[in-house]
Amino acid sequence: MGNRGSKKIDEPQQILPPEIIFEILSWLPLRSLSQMQLVCKAWQELIYDHHFIGKHMNRSNVVCYWHNVTVSSDYRQSPPKSDSFSYVHGCDGLVLLKNNSKHKYCLWNPAVRRVLELPDPHGHNHGFALSFVPSTGRYIIVAIYSDEESGALSCEVLTPGHSKMWRHLTFPDINANRQRKTEKVSLISSGGVDHCVLVLSDGKEIIREIVSLDLEAECFTVNHLPKGLFDDWETVWDLEWNGKLAFAVIIEQNLEVMILEDYKKGRWSLKKKAIRLTFLEKYKYPQENIFPLFAKNGDIWFWLKNEKILVYTIETVQIAHVIRSEAFSPENKLYVYKPSLITFEGMQPDTNMAKLRPPKFDRLFDRLS
Repeated sequence: MGNRGSKKIDEPQQILPPEIIFEILSWLPLRSLSQMQLVCKAWQELIYDHHFIGKHMNRSNVVCYWHNVTVSSDYRQSPPKSDSFSYVHGCDGLVLLKNNSKHKYCLWNPAVRRVLELPDPHGHNHGFALSFVPSTGRYIIVAIYSDEESGALSCEVLTPGHSKMWRHLTFPDINANRQRKTEKVSLISSGGVDHCVLVLSDGKEIIREIVSLDLEAECFTVNHLPKGLFDDWETVWDLEWNGKLAFAVIIEQNLEVMILEDYKKGRWSLKKKAIRLTFLEKYKYPQENIFPLFAKNGDIWFWLKNEKILVYTIETVQIAHVIRSEAFSPENKLYVYKPSLITFEGMQPDTNMAKLRPPKFDRLFDRLS
């Protein structure tokens, strides 16, 4: 038995296992995480780990959306000087924007209020895509453009925070003799792959090709669209369908979808998926004014022209949410995301972008009346 008068020595506190700390922190709101990262270096590294970021976003109930807006960069000027920003692409709470007034591009995180100015890409751009590459632990921006001299399609990539110049990738020359005119180019990002959908014309017929870029291997695969897939391609939309490339068209009360199941093997779904759209008949929406945007987690997102965005749940065949958005257009490529703490070296405070920060998504939801 020790002496009663001796000084008690405190035992060291037991440290929680890393996996328990991971679980606890992943449930905290974003504002609390921004404070928790200051506790110690280990917590800071954990909070900025991509696996943790993914877990936190999955558990967060805060959802935001983005499409084009115009913001006054300096309201003190008369007349005010305005910068028009266009949404280009997004990933993990990051927003790739084009400043239409200055013809510059930037990568912005509204949650942490920081922005990264990007080096100028080539002109004659057809599309950009921002993605995360697990094998490198880095984000990558892919740009498809037409070469100014030859007119051939080309590709360049940028690793934000790690490189200050765009890097060229050799794009497959599927129009070597230049006898085909490029009518349309669209870029769909899905599951670590960027799909470039090309519409070419030789004056007699329309040819559609798909050039897919594996972001980890940085190699391209070319696929041909099956002939006779759709009768009228003018009404067909290319879109992301649960991490895969798909083509969809509305026929009567159904959405018919053809999915590229395995782009490396050129394997398509055996038949078109037919999804009943009960809201078309119930609410008497004109079919020509409904456009599918993308499908994710059992929901299909539609745009009702000049009115609203509809979130349609396949299982319940009901509209789950309505987003009032008269100013939206398909060119905006609606970006639905959950905020994150992702930052890059070289980011600066977004001093002139305060009015660009989107409101909380759940405040904009209205139940369909």
